[in-house]
Amino acid sequence: MTRTGERAVTTRLRMPSWIARIEAPDGQVLGAGVLLAPDRVLTAAHVVVPGRRYAVRLVAVPALDAVPATVREDEHVPQREDGLGDRSGDLALLRLARCLPDGHATRLHRLAVPYGAVSMYGFPDGDDGGRWHGATLEAARGRDSQVQLRPRTPGELAAPGFSGGPVVDHASGRVIGIVLSVDEGTPSAFSHMSPTETILSHLPQVAAWTDGTEAVDPRLRTGAQDPPGALDVPFATELAAWFRGEGWPVRVTVVPEGGDRDWTLGRAVTLADRELRTDRNTGVFSHDPPETVPPAGAHDLALDASGLTAAEVMDRVAARLGIRDDPRPERLGGLHVPLAAVLVGVDQAAEPAALLGLLDRLTRQGARLLLVFRRAGERAEHASELLVNRPLRERWVRLHGELDRIVEELGPALDRLRDRVLPGPGDRRLVEQAEGGLRRTRMLRAWVAHTPDHECEPARAGLLFAFEDAAERRRRRLEQAIGHLDTRLHRREELLGRVSAEWPLCRRRAAAAAERVRPGRAASGDPVMEAYLLYEHALSVLRHTPCDVERAETAVERFIACCSAPTPASPAGAGDTPPPPSDGSRPAGPVPAGPPAAPGDPAAAQGDSGTGIPLRASGDCVPGKPAVAQADAATAQGDSGPGAAVPAHRVPRSGEGRPS
Repeated sequence: MTRTGERAVTTRLRMPSWIARIEAPDGQVLGAGVLLAPDRVLTAAHVVVPGRRYAVRLVAVPALDAVPATVREDEHVPQREDGLGDRSGDLALLRLARCLPDGHATRLHRLAVPYGAVSMYGFPDGDDGGRWHGATLEAARGRDSQVQLRPRTPGELAAPGFSGGPVVDHASGRVIGIVLSVDEGTPSAFSHMSPTETILSHLPQVAAWTDGTEAVDPRLRTGAQDPPGALDVPFATELAAWFRGEGWPVRVTVVPEGGDRDWTLGRAVTLADRELRTDRNTGVFSHDPPETVPPAGAHDLALDASGLTAAEVMDRVAARLGIRDDPRPERLGGLHVPLAAVLVGVDQAAEPAALLGLLDRLTRQGARLLLVFRRAGERAEHASELLVNRPLRERWVRLHGELDRIVEELGPALDRLRDRVLPGPGDRRLVEQAEGGLRRTRMLRAWVAHTPDHECEPARAGLLFAFEDAAERRRRRLEQAIGHLDTRLHRREELLGRVSAEWPLCRRRAAAAAERVRPGRAASGDPVMEAYLLYEHALSVLRHTPCDVERAETAVERFIACCSAPTPASPAGAGDTPPPPSDGSRPAGPVPAGPPAAPGDPAAAQGDSGTGIPLRASGDCVPGKPAVAQADAATAQGDSGPGAAVPAHRVPRSGEGRPS
């Protein structure tokens, strides 16, 4: 067993005895099943066919031989579409020819499917002993009454041999459904399960082997046998929209007992429950407007709160979620899918104020709540203000603040960095997207500032959520772009530091080399002038805005390489940097520093910059221009193509700060 499977079963060390392998008469493995009683095995309908004989084997009990089994027509529910277009069925209950010994069967458990991770067991091709695969619940609600499962790893996708196998909840160790089918596709693949409530809706006899709290309070159910009321179409449409997850997550409504509005509420609660949504009642309601029909499995709990304390309500919620210890609202924060609950008669609870406080804590953990008051009045108005109106206003205010921050802080920050450095080759698209998002955010902020009141109503909260998602995406993208450009700006500063630090060292090496030149023998070339030209070129590229960091790196590396190379007049190793004088004075001896400045040159008036090089004004004639042109051409050819022009810049004066 995999580690995932070991967490799922109580025994930890062995396979549960209730897992059945279903075989054809020739021994071919067809699928898996769950032993619910000594003579009953639950499986998927596509695994077996009525009228044929099969063999059922408990693989964890090798001492037991395979037992012949068949399935009757009335206990075989093939997959089909119900009256409302939902897929349903694919369930079967096998009858064994003889009873197996007691003690091997298990029971199904009702559990709100959004809670926790699960494991499933099956018999893939070539593994007749079976294996556990881990999964998480992806789509626990929807018009499809089957639940979508995402494998924990790509290798744990359910194969055909998993059909009919158990789905076990990790937290409780209970069987909460069976595997139905595999949906293969790219880039992701899913399995599907039928939860216990759906199984009971098709095979009511399975209730004899089922535990767990029912989702719907018996007092809130509406069945086909009940006298029909007149459908309140507007109210039914509002309820169906809430069950579909539209609008603000908390809805507060007033429904007096009895009457068409109360019947419409019971109808919605019944149709939204997997266990109660049967072929019979969906047929009765199939002629109703489609927009009034809620999806199956749209709530986890529908409770009549009349006479209940806040603690009793929380206990019911915890029981549905399988939380057996420490039932606190904060435990709901870890749910993969938020809790959805209907509470009727909130104003008739034993502790209305305490219950309202509990509901406030539940909403802060992401719960969706439909709260029904039996009378209009102060309590209903207070609940609307506390759970709907006030938090909705606060969300709009936060959205305004987020848009202001994007436009007034992050936008200018991006613009300042864009003026100073260019984005890297691999991040240009990110920066372009950030700039595009900034432009759209400016328009969105203007629209939000003049949003009509009717657009801010709870029923239109989906618009708010869409704006919040867009603002969050754009903020993250802007922060990523700013971080990227800021890193490149720091890299530019590092390069400036390297150039400034290397130039004095280069002069010292040149001075030392000049001292070693024999009298009467001239050194070939002018190494200081050559280094100076590369130094000036590197500064020019670094000071150009917006700075091309890659081009600047190339220019700096050429300057560093020139400074580090041994001089032609020195023996091998003579180019190493000599130690500076102990008194801090400049090295003795003549140091070539380029041609002197002409009288009246502004650079001459400015004095020495601390580098030993006479400064010249930007744009002055540079002696040795061909060498500069060669350096420029070499740098441009390595970065932006041959012949790229490089603007001339002067050497910085002593005391000047780094260029901005």
